[in-house]
Amino acid sequence: MKKKKQFAAEPPTVAELGVNKADLLIQELWGKLREYEDRLTMSSRNSSKSPSSDSPADKAERKKLKRLVAEIRLALNLDIRGTKDR
Repeated sequence: MKKKKQFAAEPPTVAELGVNKADLLIQELWGKLREYEDRLTMSSRNSSKSPSSDSPADKAERKKLKRLVAEIRLALNLDIRGTKDR
């Protein structure tokens, strides 16, 4: 079974919507994105889900993300240290 494409049409442009409607749309989509990200990060550690509901793939993905976040923070920290005036 083929998965139905949810966003087949091109997104509207600011010129088509106008600045005010575009800002409202951005705010709405940003809220949805945050909600979806929160749902993706749910696990037995931060919800009422049982530990057995965490798949091995989910656990491995969380480890990868933690490692990536640590690397990004380290890189940003090193980058910021290099820009300070002495």
